[in-house]
Amino acid sequence: MNFKTITLKKVNRIGVITLNRPKVLNAFNEQLIWDLQEATNNLREDDDIRVVVITGAGKGFTAGADLTQSESTWTSIKDSLNRGFLPIFKNIMEMPKPVIGSINGPAAGIGAAIAMACDLRIMSENAYILSVFSNIAIVPDGGLSWLLTRYMGYTKAFEYAIEAKKITADECINFGIANKKVLLEDLESETMAWAERLAKRAPQSLSNTKKIMRNALEKTYLETYAEEAEIQNKIFGNDQNKEAIKAFFEKREPNFD
Repeated sequence: MNFKTITLKKVNRIGVITLNRPKVLNAFNEQLIWDLQEATNNLREDDDIRVVVITGAGKGFTAGADLTQSESTWTSIKDSLNRGFLPIFKNIMEMPKPVIGSINGPAAGIGAAIAMACDLRIMSENAYILSVFSNIAIVPDGGLSWLLTRYMGYTKAFEYAIEAKKITADECINFGIANKKVLLEDLESETMAWAERLAKRAPQSLSNTKKIMRNALEKTYLETYAEEAEIQNKIFGNDQNKEAIKAFFEKREPNFD
């Protein structure tokens, strides 16, 4: 697939999306929104892809919205959020496979929300997440208020949002926002090694665990318990389950191809 503002690669059952407007720190113009919407939808529907990686070209993940864009088809900011960005967030969060955010520098504005919508995050040591909105007298969007509050708690999330303070890679580790922190020069290799390990695991375990845990943010304990039981009942004894058990007893790596 050919895109104007991203690159999309598929290798070893991993789909890698790279935001590719490095001269403007991968800021979102309208074309980038449409391209990312199409790419995430493509990977969501591709059964051969088991893990997705989203990263940025050049010196950063993304600076957020491109404030220099003068013309677009949006009728309002609300229109761009609902018609443009929302399908991207839904594709990432509802995708039946893990999405790794490989954060190579600033992830600011709605770019911070994109990074935090991913299921897992690996950050370079110089990377940071930034709710920059208060600097231009607006509020966080892209669901960032929801995401930051759940990771940091209301008090710290509010502080970092209204003061537009950087959440450094070390702080992201401490708050549980990031899973791993690595040297910038190691980010790509460490990201791909992690993705390759996950891609070898049972697809039904990856997809259903993601579904249950995403839903658990809004459900009670008993509702989650019931969902676990229902899904477990559907997949126990099927081909992937049998192959995993067989591989366990044969002391080998399971093959889910």
